[in-house]
Amino acid sequence: MKYSYFAPTEIVSGVGCVSSFGRFSLYGSKCAIITGKNMYKHNSALTDTISALEKENISYLVINEAENNPSVKSVFDFASRINSFGATFIIGIGGGSSMDTAKAVAIVSANKELTEDTVFSVSSEAQSLPVILIGTTAGTGSEVMPSAVLTIPGDIPIKKSVKTKNSYAKVALCDYTYTSSMPATITVSTALDSICHAIEAIYSKRGGEWSKIYGHAALRKVMPALLKFTENVDNDQQIRDDLYFGSILAGLAINDGGTSFPHSMGYMLTTMHETAHGFACAVFISQFIEKISAIENISETLNSCGMSSSEEFAEKINKIISAYYKKPILSLEQAQKYADLAFKMNVNNNNLNLSRDDCVDIYLEMSKEGACK
Repeated sequence: MKYSYFAPTEIVSGVGCVSSFGRFSLYGSKCAIITGKNMYKHNSALTDTISALEKENISYLVINEAENNPSVKSVFDFASRINSFGATFIIGIGGGSSMDTAKAVAIVSANKELTEDTVFSVSSEAQSLPVILIGTTAGTGSEVMPSAVLTIPGDIPIKKSVKTKNSYAKVALCDYTYTSSMPATITVSTALDSICHAIEAIYSKRGGEWSKIYGHAALRKVMPALLKFTENVDNDQQIRDDLYFGSILAGLAINDGGTSFPHSMGYMLTTMHETAHGFACAVFISQFIEKISAIENISETLNSCGMSSSEEFAEKINKIISAYYKKPILSLEQAQKYADLAFKMNVNNNNLNLSRDDCVDIYLEMSKEGACK
């Protein structure tokens, strides 16, 4: 039985936890805040953070330019500005992109010898500036993972992770009320991302018992909450709380097991078709379940989802997807190009032993007319 695990992030949860935290000064007297340009408009996460820093007499630099798919170039730009300011720690506020940006900037800021060409080969033992993360979406699980996913430009932009043993957040401040301002489409997309995290981790080659424990716990929270949300599309606070907690559980699952072909193949839909990350992964999750069910017993996973069969799972997931997302129709040439890139990632972090041609077929099956109806 395999159950080794490393997750050093302190999780502080509850309504108002940012305002009441009171320990920011443990990390220094100068802070850089990384967030998106519209954070002021969406909720009070940024203003709450600034007020809390001011109470502890901490000076701060706000960089509200985090990109949806953070580029390596922006990370080095932000790191230069942060070092000039003299920040001793970083706070990332927002969804996965803002939080990933904060973690990547923290690595680059602490290792000034790194370049855009060498950042992805950074030593696993390299230091990082302390990071505190405040999530405003419920899906990525970035709060409890060390990795930061960055986008490398090209004819087909690719996504690649940078991480060290020291790039975990010191603290994750988890207040689900910050997610209440998310529109329905983003709420659904991020919840689907959590579901993909959980399922991919459960059947991961790399993972052990914790992937399964956290993954099934995440599904028991997220799946019923998502179904209730899509039926009512309201801001029921229990639904928001369950979706956020479920996303943290799913993050803890992939912290152990990592992701698999729905994520690896979904990245190309995000970069080439401007598809929200959760939808880009979720359009493959029914195929993943179907293929896994042919070689493994998936009854516990289906039970955790409240489903009786893989067919029922596919029907409900695809009904949700089709209500919020219009999938791209791919040509054979596109499917082949995307498969070439995806096959170099985590496609086979499972027991399926997919070939590159299998990946082409998965892309084409996903994109054919009626596949998500």
